[in-house]
Amino acid sequence: MIQPYRIAARPALVLMSLLLCSRFAVAQSATAVSHLDPDRFAGSWNEIARYPVRREKQCASDEIVLYAVGDKENSLQVVTSCQIKIDQANSWNDKGKFDSHGTGALKLSRFFILHTRYWVLAVDPDYSWALVGNPNHRSLWILAKTSTLPPDVLAGIKSKAAAQGFNTDKLIQIPQHSETKSAE
Repeated sequence: MIQPYRIAARPALVLMSLLLCSRFAVAQSATAVSHLDPDRFAGSWNEIARYPVRREKQCASDEIVLYAVGDKENSLQVVTSCQIKIDQANSWNDKGKFDSHGTGALKLSRFFILHTRYWVLAVDPDYSWALVGNPNHRSLWILAKTSTLPPDVLAGIKSKAAAQGFNTDKLIQIPQHSETKSAE
């Protein structure tokens, strides 16, 4: 009687192992850029599109992210602001660190002991746009120094995200009502 149970359990274990391995393999396909210049990356970025995330759920438009190089080695300050309603705005701050090896692997902390990995997955050579996401594929942002991106550039950025295992169908566009062409 024990024999049939063991035989039946093995396919289930094999199936479970395959599912875990395939999920792990997808998670490993996202990679940070090999070189990120913190001084060029610093500045204001317009959020063009993103995955829906709980923290930004109330943001209706005009979401801007400011990255600033901190005063300590490899430190980073991030300030995010957005329009909730026509007459209401919201903002929040995060501290973080640039990767000490110069890659695009960033680590942000919202609380003293809780850290989240955010990776710069792609960046334009002139730092006019950036693709930022979690290596676990739960979050993704398309950022630009301008309030809009040409459709062909946006399509190219989405292709880069898809090549790293992100589902670009989940991206939502963020309306930018800024009168200026640059967030800087």
